[in-house]
Amino acid sequence: MTLSADQILDFAPDAASRKAGQDQAKPAKWHGLGRTGTLVWGEIKGSGAAPYRTVADPAGPAAKCSCPSRKFPCKHAIGLMLIGTAAALPEAAPPDWVAAWSRGRENRVAASRVGDAAKPVDATAQDRRRQARAEKVSAALDELDLWLRDLMRRGLAAARAEPYAFWDRMAGRLVDGQAPGLARRVRALPGLAAAGSRPGAAAPETALALGIGRLALLVRAAQRLDALAPEQAAGVRGAIGFPVSADALAARAGVPDEWAVLAHTVTEEDRLTVRTVWLVGRRTGLPAQVIDFAAGAGALPLVPSPGQDYVGSLAFHPGDPPLRAVLRDRTVVAAAAALPGAGSVARARDSFAAALARAPWTEAWPVCVAGVRLGHLAGGGGLAAGDATGCLPLRADPHLPAVLAVSGGHPVDLFGLFNGFGLQVLAVGGAGRRFAVPAQDPRPILLRAA
Repeated sequence: MTLSADQILDFAPDAASRKAGQDQAKPAKWHGLGRTGTLVWGEIKGSGAAPYRTVADPAGPAAKCSCPSRKFPCKHAIGLMLIGTAAALPEAAPPDWVAAWSRGRENRVAASRVGDAAKPVDATAQDRRRQARAEKVSAALDELDLWLRDLMRRGLAAARAEPYAFWDRMAGRLVDGQAPGLARRVRALPGLAAAGSRPGAAAPETALALGIGRLALLVRAAQRLDALAPEQAAGVRGAIGFPVSADALAARAGVPDEWAVLAHTVTEEDRLTVRTVWLVGRRTGLPAQVIDFAAGAGALPLVPSPGQDYVGSLAFHPGDPPLRAVLRDRTVVAAAAALPGAGSVARARDSFAAALARAPWTEAWPVCVAGVRLGHLAGGGGLAAGDATGCLPLRADPHLPAVLAVSGGHPVDLFGLFNGFGLQVLAVGGAGRRFAVPAQDPRPILLRAA
């Protein structure tokens, strides 16, 4: 399996490891480099007397290094995998220390499979755990409902004056009540309350009122799940934080298409690295969101990079409208430069309105707009993208000057997240070129040129 540099860097546990790994990706620093299949190895001089021995299998991903770093993968493993992608390493018989690691890894995988197969499923215990969680969540919903009512009685001015600890206490109680999705929304409220007015964003009072209102609507929907259609109820449960089991996802029909991988976003949340992959089907025009988590120094799983097409099926989580999905296959091909599913500004606004009509607590929705021109709003209100059907303000972002430069005054296609007030640009296409807008770099990256 051939990986791109972006895919390998996705394995890094943090930004520092990504940079350090790139520094180690110089063959001149290594000796004894070799490969067999997807396995690569080599030795590199470190701070000790003996060189560090590093072996990695990007297909796992799996790696081992004799350096003292507690991060996984360490910078040496990342650098070695980058070298394996960029250079044709000689095929060779693995040295003893590499063969020993490979055998041990195979034995551990086999033992894990045997243990999983032998482990009995206690259906009664599972039912008890589900019931206990449902009771905890129900109590958390009642407490949050009362808290929101008290908050609105006091007024938005009083809410904006509250310190972060006020919001965090409620979020902590929701975490204890096993409703992490609600806790995340509560923790976001003080940011809305404190924010100043920015281009492409609502005024602070409006943003806070919307955040509280959407949270209240979600609570009300959760308190009457039995009255909702099955897919709507599943979407509410997902927004609260109930996980979808692997068996439930496996039972759902896949949606086949050629899925254009348009963007990756990586954030840090509660000691977790969260990566979101945004895709749009070239035939169906459906947007999809694939989310992966890595705890601590763990590695994120392998996914297609922006600028590639994923050919196969996606299994969408239950919900209405469907958005979050998982990859069913691993077939990846080079992509065309055009952004799929792109339409007018009016169509983008309509798609966000349709998502709100089905799930009123939706915070933002992925949209593609085609053939828009970028320009400055009157009165110094920031940048906007417009066509004959209307105008979308662009949310304030360090990338925007470079996005404007990429357009060169010509019509472009944009993909991003629209929240009803402004568009957060994640990808740009036009004139046979396609750019990603990465979170770590203010310069858009050319992904594909015709």
